[in-house]
Amino acid sequence: MDFLDASILGLSMSVDCMCVGASDGISESNMRKRKIFFIAFIFGFMQGAMPTIGYFVGYLIKDYVSKYIPWIAFAILMFLGIKTIIECVIDIKKDKKEKEKNPNYVPGKKVIKISDILLQGVATSIDALTIGFIYIDKEISVALITFLIIGVITFALSLLTIFLGKKIGSVLQKVAPFIAGGIFILMAIKFLVSAFI
Repeated sequence: MDFLDASILGLSMSVDCMCVGASDGISESNMRKRKIFFIAFIFGFMQGAMPTIGYFVGYLIKDYVSKYIPWIAFAILMFLGIKTIIECVIDIKKDKKEKEKNPNYVPGKKVIKISDILLQGVATSIDALTIGFIYIDKEISVALITFLIIGVITFALSLLTIFLGKKIGSVLQKVAPFIAGGIFILMAIKFLVSAFI
């Protein structure tokens, strides 16, 4: 078992989660630590769980599922991106109306829902199913330790980027949801492009 190879694999697989984690931190700049740890846990857990699922069911579904994975990730991330931007536009209009009625009105801050966090976890880790397929010829202990390393690295790096995004989000509060939505849309396009390369 090569821990260096597993660590490099974990780093490369955690990039999408890091981007989404940063955008979550930007969107919800007043996010509590408990929620930050929860998001990082979901991302780490999903990045470890997906290849495990792929490993155990690989031979049954590999030929049917692998070609659709980029499309599934594209659909989920595009949905999240458009939803984030639309909600931001609606909130801006609502805040403007409230401000006209009450000059002392203070706009509310963006709150990321649990359902959105779970969707993000699936979208950023669904391509990790194929890693499980790749490890089918390895011993179960080697495969599971590798997937655990991937999950731990993803958790740690997601945690870091959420905290960093939160710091940036407090400065970019008004445009933060547009940045977050844009990141989701760019990631969706990346998944789609990867299907043809």
